[in-house]
Amino acid sequence: MTDAPDKVRPVRMVVLLCAIGLGVALAALIALLRLLPAGDTNPYPYDVEAFKKTDPALVRYRETVPLRTELTALRGLATTVDDRILVTGDAAVLILDRDGKQVSRIDLGAPARCVAAGQGGDIYLGMTEHVEVYDAKGERKASWGSLGERAFITALAVKGNELFIADAGTRVVWHFSTAGALLGRIGEQDPAKGAPGLVIPSPYLDLAIDPDGFLWVVNPGRHALENYTPDGQLRASWSKASIDVAGFCGCCNPTHLAILPDGSFVTSEKGIVRVKVYKASGVFDGIVAGPEAFAEDTVGLDLAVQASGRILVLDPKRNCIRTFVRK
Repeated sequence: MTDAPDKVRPVRMVVLLCAIGLGVALAALIALLRLLPAGDTNPYPYDVEAFKKTDPALVRYRETVPLRTELTALRGLATTVDDRILVTGDAAVLILDRDGKQVSRIDLGAPARCVAAGQGGDIYLGMTEHVEVYDAKGERKASWGSLGERAFITALAVKGNELFIADAGTRVVWHFSTAGALLGRIGEQDPAKGAPGLVIPSPYLDLAIDPDGFLWVVNPGRHALENYTPDGQLRASWSKASIDVAGFCGCCNPTHLAILPDGSFVTSEKGIVRVKVYKASGVFDGIVAGPEAFAEDTVGLDLAVQASGRILVLDPKRNCIRTFVRK
C-alpha cells in the first residue's frame, strides 16, 4: 500500500490544472461583460413579440361555436365528401355530422396520428409507422405492413384509388393504391425531376389534394408548398421565408395544410401560432386566427375544410375543433 500516494498525485495535479483553467475562463468572461453597457447583456435580442399582434384589418374570418368531443387528446382531423367530420384522439376515431354532432365511434388498438376519408365511406388511419383501413361501420378492413423503423406518419390524402402518405421520419411521401400496393415515392431530392428534397427539422409534414386533383406537399424546412405529379415530378411551388405576417418563419413552417373549394390554401404555424389563407396563386390573402386566439405553446393545429368554405382547426390545447367562417 506504500505506492498509493504516487498514484493519487497525478490525478490531483489534473484537477488542480482544470480548476486553474476554469478560473481563468471565468475571469475573462467577467471582464468581457464589464465592457457591455449597463443592463445590456445581449445586444442582438431575438424579439418576436411585435409579430404576435394581429392587425384587425388583415383578419378575414370570424370564429363560430367550437365543436367539442368526448376525446381527451386530439390528434388528427379530416372531412368526408358528404361533409362529415373525422377526428382522432385517445385510441379512437369519431365520425361527426357536418354540425359536429357525434354519429359513431370506432375504438382502435392504439392512437391514430392522422386520418383521411376514402371512397365508399372507408377511413384511412396513420398509426405511426403503418396504415389501417376501416369501413363506415367501424370494421377493420386491412392493416398494412410497416413503412420501416424510421417511419413517422403525419398526414394522409386520398385521390380516387390512390393514397398519399406523408412520412416525416423517412422524409418522403409514399404513393400507394388504396388496395395497399406501393406505387412510388415522392419528395426525395432528384434533379432530373426538379425535386429539391424535403427538409423536415421537426416531425411535421402535411399534404393535400387541390380541387383539380393535384397533390400539394408542405416542405417545412424550405417554408414552401410544392405541387407534384403522381410520379414525383415537381410541377410548381411557392414559398415565403419571412417573420412578416405574409411569410413563414422559424425552422419549419407551415406545419399543416388544407385547401378550400376555390383552390385557396389554409396553413397553420407553430412558434408564432397562427392560421392564414393564401390565394391559389400563393399570394397572401389574410388571417383566419392570429396568435392571440391560441395558447402560447400550441402545436398540432391540424386543418380541414368543408364544402361551404368553413375552416376547421384542431386545437389540442383547448381540446376542441375551432370553427371559422369568412366575414
